[in-house]
Amino acid sequence: MKIKITITMLAILALAAMPAMAQNSLYAQEGTGADGYVAINASGQNVAADADWTNWKYQYGGGTWSGVYGHNGWIEAATSGDSVLDVEADIEMYYSEEFVNNKIYFHLGNIYTASTADKTALVTGTFTSNNGMYIGICFTGTSKDEADMQKDTGGNYTGVVIDGMVGTIDVLNRDISGEAFDVEFLLDAGSGLTPPVAYGDGASGTVHDTLWWLVNGGAAGTYNVTWQVRLIPETDQPDGNYNLDPAIVGAPIL
Repeated sequence: MKIKITITMLAILALAAMPAMAQNSLYAQEGTGADGYVAINASGQNVAADADWTNWKYQYGGGTWSGVYGHNGWIEAATSGDSVLDVEADIEMYYSEEFVNNKIYFHLGNIYTASTADKTALVTGTFTSNNGMYIGICFTGTSKDEADMQKDTGGNYTGVVIDGMVGTIDVLNRDISGEAFDVEFLLDAGSGLTPPVAYGDGASGTVHDTLWWLVNGGAAGTYNVTWQVRLIPETDQPDGNYNLDPAIVGAPIL
């Protein structure tokens, strides 16, 4: 009995998946009706490709004034421009992530003696954001949807994807696409392994078919996170190659 199982978990930032026409950073809103402060207009003052996610400043303006002081105050002689000190700061919603060991290969040479440890892998990483974040496992592009996400008797998602691991070929290169078994995804963000809290869309509707976990109640900050991936094959699971390729995604609380 030989079973080869591959799980590929890609790390994809959900925020970057938005259509180009919808990518309106705070800087992109400068000089438009959505600008929060119209006294200063920095539109077009940084045309570099990285202008949205780098730190820079722009200064302009000036003024002159002269006068004499009388017993009731200043008597203006000449003026140009202004000496009003206008200060604007756009702080973008920022997110960064790093994951390691997200390409997972399981080999079960003897399925009958395979322990829980043999069928379990950990993917570790960190993320940082100045906005509360959901992170999740996205199944877009796989054959899985909400109907495949297991729920308990209370209607809560368990993290188990029913028949998530789908067969390709057996040891004789025969088609086994009709064979499958369950796989479980849990997340430890500092308080132990937990199941997902929701399933569906995120990041302004640009990320779909995702199991979501809310980290630390939605508080901004830096977090160490660990995904646990556990295979749940049947006792007599047929031999062959099985795989699933979901993606790690992030979406802000909006």
